[in-house]
Amino acid sequence: MAPALSICMVSDDFLPAMTGVGTHLKLVGPELVRRGHRVCVITTRRSGEPEVEQWEGVTIYRVFTLKAYGFYQALPSTAKVRDIFRVAKPDLVHHHYVGFMMRQVCTVAESLKLRQVSTYHFGPEVLTQPLPMRPFRGLIRHLMKSFNNRFDLVIAPSKNLAVQIAREGVHTPVRYITNPVVFGDSASVVPADRTAGFTVLYAGRLGPEKNIGYLLKAFSALLKSEPHAVLWIAGRGPEGPGLESLCRQLGLTGSVKFLGFLDHPALARYYAACDVFVLPSLLETQGLVVMEAMWFGRTVIVTKAIVSAEELVEQGVNGYIVDPDSVTDLTQRLCILAAEPALRTAQGEASRLRANAYRPELVVAGLESAYRNLLSPGGCG
Repeated sequence: MAPALSICMVSDDFLPAMTGVGTHLKLVGPELVRRGHRVCVITTRRSGEPEVEQWEGVTIYRVFTLKAYGFYQALPSTAKVRDIFRVAKPDLVHHHYVGFMMRQVCTVAESLKLRQVSTYHFGPEVLTQPLPMRPFRGLIRHLMKSFNNRFDLVIAPSKNLAVQIAREGVHTPVRYITNPVVFGDSASVVPADRTAGFTVLYAGRLGPEKNIGYLLKAFSALLKSEPHAVLWIAGRGPEGPGLESLCRQLGLTGSVKFLGFLDHPALARYYAACDVFVLPSLLETQGLVVMEAMWFGRTVIVTKAIVSAEELVEQGVNGYIVDPDSVTDLTQRLCILAAEPALRTAQGEASRLRANAYRPELVVAGLESAYRNLLSPGGCG
């Protein structure tokens, strides 16, 4: 039997998970523990949270944190990182967020000659969405390339992204490993209450990069032929008030319901109840919420701006890829799906089949293999 590993994950988001990265770690960490490994996560510390705690077999180390532009940023000293490493004794370090903490942990890990991995969850455009951060986009892009070239392995959750990373100057070996879907048996979920009208769901951060205004405009046009249609918007973020204002301007108040932040058990009920899931993003690597909707057997619509759009959706088979600059394109696809329940059913079944590739045991097995290869003599992941 292969020896157990000690793995240190580094992420500004973890528990409670507020982003797809945190959700990813909430599944991967405990699954690695179940496979016999020791796992710790260095993450942010918010008011009232302990410095150290245990969760699902994972040791959580929380460090000094500030909130900036709506995000919690961990700001540990190198001395604090050394103290954590002294206790955790990691065999390798796996970074999940680009930021100050990555720099500090990287510095200490290099001094201890530890192997380092990063997962390229998103690009610099996402990190610099807040207006005050826009002038730093070029610098962030340079830093991301620089740091990833210091690591031993980069993991890309999209095949297209793996190619893109190398093209942008990352010379570190890149390995494709998809994100996992975090839900269990979808058939056991009780669907949320709904009307008989055609029901559309969006779930995710209410941020400018998510392009939700585009969805609202297309939905407004859909109502002309489907007056009883309903749009559910799950999530929270800085764009929330503006989107509610846009709904009032478009006369959608009675047809659009803002659900707020939903934990996974609650969100599962909405996946199970909707007719179609739409991710209108302008900036997205893989789109975990799309994968989740597919797991629930839903037809899905994504924009061509999503890096992994063609990996997630086969046009007309399990959904549609639309032009984010054309409200008409999205409206037409929604109208087709609203009018053809049998088509929705067929596409949903195709989605569920494709989602089998995102089963956690397959994803974590790939991750475990990458770790062991990296730690083997001459290994590179």
